Amino acid sequence: MSKFSDIYKILAVCVVLVQASDAYATEQSLEADIGVRAEVNDNIFLTTLPHNTAKGIVIMPSLSGFIKEENWETKLRARIKSYRYTDKNLNSNDQYFDLTGRYLSDRNIFSLNINHDLASSLNSTSSDFGIVARRINSKRQSIMPQYTRLLTERLIATFSYTYRDIDYLEAENTGFTPYITNTGAGTLIYDLTERDKLTISLTAVDYTSRNDLVKYQLFMSRIGVDHKFSKILSADFLIGISRRNSTSLQSQSFDFLGRPIIVTQEIDTKNRGLVLDAGVTRLFERGQVEGRVSRDNTANSFGGLDQVDRVKISFSDKLSALWRYKISGRYENFTSISSGSRNTDRKIYFFKTEVNYSMNRNWNINASYVYAQRRFKNNFSDTRVPQSNRVYIGLTYNFPLLSTF
Repeated sequence: MSKFSDIYKILAVCVVLVQASDAYATEQSLEADIGVRAEVNDNIFLTTLPHNTAKGIVIMPSLSGFIKEENWETKLRARIKSYRYTDKNLNSNDQYFDLTGRYLSDRNIFSLNINHDLASSLNSTSSDFGIVARRINSKRQSIMPQYTRLLTERLIATFSYTYRDIDYLEAENTGFTPYITNTGAGTLIYDLTERDKLTISLTAVDYTSRNDLVKYQLFMSRIGVDHKFSKILSADFLIGISRRNSTSLQSQSFDFLGRPIIVTQEIDTKNRGLVLDAGVTRLFERGQVEGRVSRDNTANSFGGLDQVDRVKISFSDKLSALWRYKISGRYENFTSISSGSRNTDRKIYFFKTEVNYSMNRNWNINASYVYAQRRFKNNFSDTRVPQSNRVYIGLTYNFPLLSTF
């Protein structure tokens, strides 16, 4: 059976649904495109060990569509990426599928999101980039129902639940630990004025590693304001506190009268922290510049929890109807606050510049350069800092609209 059989079945069902609802839908569409991109990477594993330059090509077909009526809508996004390198050990087939449905009734909005993502740790935007010196595929699946209530003309309440299942394929002897999270969240947004919005949010996360060695409950509360100084300048910030209750199992083995004995100890920890998310956006005639700083708690891939400090900045501009470009950079500081099987405290620097040229509606050429640097903070014996340089050149073809009704 093909590796893509499951996602093909899902896509086929979605296409049938689009066609079958013709008699009732007021607006429908189905679009597709295919892209081809060449890559040259001088350090694909972001390592200080001897390595060769990797060269490869990726083929990316994708499909998107929606059905929209007066009170409900459904959106579909699906993509496959087939990576082929000169080193066949790097080859992989990534899958992405996202289906969202929304129903409106008076002051109520009901929505449901289903997501499937099969990706490789070779992706330089992944938080695991540069941790292991081999390709690791991760399978991430989630489902999120959400309810929004328009309490008044100025007050909105949103409640959501997210079930997320993270698995790692063929990751033996790497420390990668599959896990499951259950997340509940509630948010209140109040329009103070035409330019100001007040946000209050509460989040609770229950984490369990598949090997049952680490469990924790994370609670976060935030409050913040979104302010528009003018039509072109806006700022927002959220600040709050977090509380973590963690339980980890540590095993020790010793010899007793020639027989191995394993003793397991349960360790409970509690701690508090600060969470933050703030940013400024400045619009221009054809582009924008944005800067953000944040501190958040994120589940890591090794059976634990990281505190992640980020600084991001980006600038985009449209030079003409055909040319546009974007420059972005970020700094990330990962600190383990609930350790699993491996501690990976690290700092990452990431820079990307990309240029796009639209020959016409159907054809688009793009080129980009990516620089990444990573340093493990607890490795004082190795002063070398691994860095990676990537160059991409791609061509995308957008097919004519497959279906409109």
